[in-house]
Amino acid sequence: MKILANDGISELGKSLLEAAGHVVSTDKVSQDELINTINQHGFDAVLVRSATTVRKEVVDACPGLRLIGRGGVGMDNIDVAYAREKGLTVINTPASSSQSVAELVMGQLFSISRFLHDSFKNMSSGDFSTLKKNYAKGVELRGKTIGIVGFGRIGQSLAAYALGAGMKVIAIERRARIQPITLKIGGQTIEIPVKVVENLHEVHQQLDYSSIHGPKQTDGSKTEPLQQPHWMFTTTSQTHSKNSSIIRRLPAHLTLAQRR
Repeated sequence: MKILANDGISELGKSLLEAAGHVVSTDKVSQDELINTINQHGFDAVLVRSATTVRKEVVDACPGLRLIGRGGVGMDNIDVAYAREKGLTVINTPASSSQSVAELVMGQLFSISRFLHDSFKNMSSGDFSTLKKNYAKGVELRGKTIGIVGFGRIGQSLAAYALGAGMKVIAIERRARIQPITLKIGGQTIEIPVKVVENLHEVHQQLDYSSIHGPKQTDGSKTEPLQQPHWMFTTTSQTHSKNSSIIRRLPAHLTLAQRR
């Protein structure tokens, strides 16, 4: 199979594919040139991450294309249903980034709790006394409660990190249940039960932090304003920051940390 990895691929990934007999190109082509490149070079598969989109137009214009792969979880940049309807195989790597995203969120939580980003920007002033006064009200994560909206692979991985940091975890998803979370610490494995509720508004007043992990929302979704004081919000999804009414309806006093 001849493969175009248009948004890049690790050396290990490329080596494994080549060892399996495939030909892999990592030469980046623009979105406008994608169709021509696939057809002219006879690519059977195209692998993308977030930058390249594979829409209906690409599927229709590239009859030799057999497979579309997404290196990551979300496939918002691919017309998945249409491609599969046309007989193409569409795959992703749903478990590949769970730990990385969970660690990123924990980094955001530590950062916003200690004002690290803003204080770093103001460090060049050299006025340490003023800086110390302005940023002396940081808080500890231990003992705080985080609400995790969406409790799939990423949400559960985040829960494990948060529990390990001494936080309390409440999950919000469509199916209420008690979900055991496995922690591996010091060569030991333990399970901690986490309560999963169906409605964010049942528990939002208990939350000090919240993190949303789910697919892109339709613009008309209904999310009422959340009024818990000092509530901090984090998301690692670019689609939420651009399109979801969840963020647009959050009250102004919330602290928002998101990946750009």
